[in-house]
Amino acid sequence: MIVGLIGAGHIAQALAEGWSRSGLTAAPRLRFYDVDSEKAASLAARCGGEAAASLAGLVAPCDLIVVAVRPQHVDGVLLSLAPLIEERVVVSVAAGVTMDRLLGSLPARSRVARVMPNIPAALGLGVFLLVPGTVGPARQDVESLFALAGEVVALEEELFDAATAVAGCMAGMLARFVEAFTAAAEAHGVPADTAARLAMGGVHGAAALIAREGDAAAVSAAAATPGGMTEAAITALDARGLAAAVAAAVDAATARAKDLA
Repeated sequence: MIVGLIGAGHIAQALAEGWSRSGLTAAPRLRFYDVDSEKAASLAARCGGEAAASLAGLVAPCDLIVVAVRPQHVDGVLLSLAPLIEERVVVSVAAGVTMDRLLGSLPARSRVARVMPNIPAALGLGVFLLVPGTVGPARQDVESLFALAGEVVALEEELFDAATAVAGCMAGMLARFVEAFTAAAEAHGVPADTAARLAMGGVHGAAALIAREGDAAAVSAAAATPGGMTEAAITALDARGLAAAVAAAVDAATARAKDLA
């Protein structure tokens, strides 16, 4: 499969890196286009793809097009793309841009899907939320493509924004937890570089353990020995409103997605 990416920002980079990992079977051929031609060329060089000089040049050899630009630029890109796509599948990865908005800028009977990726796709550890839209039988091709870089979860579109707030925003929010743990360790005299290593290593191992067990509450309960340090730490987090803070973060992200629409 030949995949064309429009845009060369963070999400496009994560997808391209995920799809070009060493040893990956059935990896797509990648082509890139961005209004900043240097960014497209740099990403192509890093991921073993080709940079196109124009949108038409990008689309011509491609089987599937990924629209990876900022939400406010999607409409303009789709209008330029409309006379070029013919039977090609178009997948938007722009936050908050609904199927109605996508289809409104493309020809009738266009094959369009929404996918919301996240940055860990670069490592093959992404979570991809999928609204199959109008792709029909090509849904299998879309799912297979994104499954090369992580897990694909199909959802009703009305749940997309809240789900994106959890999966799509998780890397950024969890990174803030790592920063906070690092700062807390430093406040107790742990050297900065050691504090960062401890926080990152702890998150990495804990996430792997929770994924293996499939039950975060069970892992928390097992780790919180009665009267122990972990129990004291969890009690302090709960007393200061951890659950309420996380709920507020998801609410804010969900509301922002609706603004972008």
